Amino acid sequence: MERMKQIGFTLVELITVLVVLSVVSVGIAGFIRTSTEIYVDVVERDKLLSQGRFAIQRMNLEISNALPNSLRIAGDSTIQCLEFTPILFSSFYFDIPVAPEPATDEIKLIATDAAINDYTFENEQSIIVYPTSVEHVHGAFTRRFYLASEPELDDEDPKKLVVTIEGSHQFETDSPSSRAYITSAPVSFCVTDNKLYRKQRYPTSPFQSTSLDGAVLMAENIQNDLSGSTQDMPFRIAEASLTRNAFVITLLRFELNEEIVVFNNEIHIPNVP
Repeated sequence: MERMKQIGFTLVELITVLVVLSVVSVGIAGFIRTSTEIYVDVVERDKLLSQGRFAIQRMNLEISNALPNSLRIAGDSTIQCLEFTPILFSSFYFDIPVAPEPATDEIKLIATDAAINDYTFENEQSIIVYPTSVEHVHGAFTRRFYLASEPELDDEDPKKLVVTIEGSHQFETDSPSSRAYITSAPVSFCVTDNKLYRKQRYPTSPFQSTSLDGAVLMAENIQNDLSGSTQDMPFRIAEASLTRNAFVITLLRFELNEEIVVFNNEIHIPNVP
């Protein structure tokens, strides 16, 4: 009787196959690991870029609409805050009471489209005339007075807007261009504890506060050294000169798992007193 021939693999063949599979597996694992690391790096960089772009665009939009000479900076080695007063709308006045003229609680402005269509009245809004220093904006009430009610069109002349202020007052001086600004409560951007915050709707004060009560988180992973060189501070103000308007230098350095993205930006203040 003829024996059946057995079919199978020898031990040497099995070992050879296992060695080949191990080499291939190591190569595939390395490829997957490298691809995963690249994906994680791309995601982290995209996260930093998204945070930075959002923060810079928001600050660009708001700071460029700041009242002239309202910007100021306060802080220490743990926090730095940039504060400014936003403009709601601006116009030209027909007359304001300046000594020896009698005090009044009404001021008439040219009724602009912005004043009529895009404006909403809220508390803590003010009218400011010729603010040439920070003290005129945040300090004594000589060029800035609170609004008592929402401005209304003049019954006798719809091209005029009547602004009523709290009490009868005299302004310290006229504006050379008869310009007046309607402004809201201050706004602050603060960097502390590797985060960027935005704060609004708090009272105007001669002394700038760095409190974060009511502040909203805008961005994380900010690595500016607040105790180091001035050049690494998040905010710097370049005052206006005879040849240019004021501008704000913002520097935000984002870092996440060795990924670093730096946003260095100049925000020009187009408005003048």
